[in-house]
Amino acid sequence: MLQRGLTGAALVALAACYVPADPEGTTEDVTGSTLRVGLLTPELDPLEDEVVARLAGALQAEVEVVTGDPHQLFDQLTHGALHILAGQIPSDTPFADHAALSDPLGVVMTYDGEADWVLLLRRGENRFLVTANRAIKGAGR
Repeated sequence: MLQRGLTGAALVALAACYVPADPEGTTEDVTGSTLRVGLLTPELDPLEDEVVARLAGALQAEVEVVTGDPHQLFDQLTHGALHILAGQIPSDTPFADHAALSDPLGVVMTYDGEADWVLLLRRGENRFLVTANRAIKGAGR
C-alpha cells in the first residue's frame, strides 16, 4: 500500500515538472540549422536584431530574413515555413488571434496611441516561445 502511494506521489510530482513542448518541433527544427524571420518593415530594428541574434545564438542557428507581403508572411508563419515575424508589431495586431505573442520588447506607436511591441511566433510552440522570451529578457541591457 505504501509503495502504491509513493508511486502515485512520484507521478504527480513528475506531472508538476511540466516542460513546455513544441507539438510541431520548432525548437528542434531550428537548433543547429536556420532561424527564418519574416520581416514586415524594411529592416530589423536594432533591438529586434539583437533579440533575433540572441535567439539564434541560443539555438546555434543561422538567421535567414524573409520579406514580402504581410499576409503571405503570416501564412508562412502559421504553416511553419517561418519561425518569427518581426517589424515593430503592436500587440493589438489583427494577427494576434492566430499567433503567439512574445513578451514585449518595448512600446510601439499605433494609430490609437501606444501598444506593446512584440514578435509573432507560431501558435502552440511553447518551448520555442519560452526560448524567444529568454532572448528578449537579456536584450538591450
